[in-house]
Amino acid sequence: MAITLNEIATGRKTFFIAPDTSLMPESFLEDFFALGYECYYIENDKKINLRKKLDVLISLFHDVIIFFNIDAEINGIDEWTVFIRNLIDSYNNQAEIGILYTKRQNKNDRIMLERKYLYEMGLSCGCIQLEHQKKNNFEIIEKILYMNQAQGRRKTIRAICPKSCTFSFTIDERNYSGNLQDISLSHFSFTCPEGYFNSQMYEKIEDIHFNIKGYIFRSSAILIMKRNLNFETLYIMAFLSSTGTNGLDERIRVQLIPNIYQLMSTNFKTMMNQVYAKMGLGVTNTSHIEIADSTEDDFS
Repeated sequence: MAITLNEIATGRKTFFIAPDTSLMPESFLEDFFALGYECYYIENDKKINLRKKLDVLISLFHDVIIFFNIDAEINGIDEWTVFIRNLIDSYNNQAEIGILYTKRQNKNDRIMLERKYLYEMGLSCGCIQLEHQKKNNFEIIEKILYMNQAQGRRKTIRAICPKSCTFSFTIDERNYSGNLQDISLSHFSFTCPEGYFNSQMYEKIEDIHFNIKGYIFRSSAILIMKRNLNFETLYIMAFLSSTGTNGLDERIRVQLIPNIYQLMSTNFKTMMNQVYAKMGLGVTNTSHIEIADSTEDDFS
């Protein structure tokens, strides 16, 4: 199964542009994911102009929140207000925008920034001052994500799986195995040939073995939906803990968080690099891009 651009682009996403990772380390992204926020860092580099990166983001993703670190020194950007205003004018408010900056010693500096970005420019996602101690900034940013409804309509975020994500279980002495379609902290899905696996709705399956790119765990699950596709059936299952409640055991959940976020991050970065490459070749229609995986489907 190849991962398509549309599958990755679905859902509300938050992008932090040129973040100061000494104030908001990348580990924050995994913790935001666990709370239902899909966030990514867009770093500044010399290979690709930042404006071109933003052009790609806004063209591919249609439900986005963007936070600019206005303390970042970026070649070609002399004044952040001018840069952001041009972006707003070019894209007619297709993205919701806010700014981040390091705490100012002078209170009047903060007042001036708020007047400039909030009242004069009308940025909808806030003018957020970060503390010098990074331990305080997680709560500050999480509160801003909540206020801006950065979760969108989703309660949990699913990661589209490459072939290195597999499952296996046994029912009535028959073994079933295959590749996962997607996985979240609450659900997973897979497809298999029509008639290959017969299960009743809400039937519980015990002791399913999972391998998520090398992270191996076991869990029970219950079938909550199945859908007939072309010669295949899609099965959607909800995790059950060892006590029979919805969801994963807490130990597994905590260990799975970085693995699922890594899947999402890898998919996103691979997709963006492919789009950049195609644009460099003069290709403007990128809707057909797929992230291929060389491993074949395997149901046994």
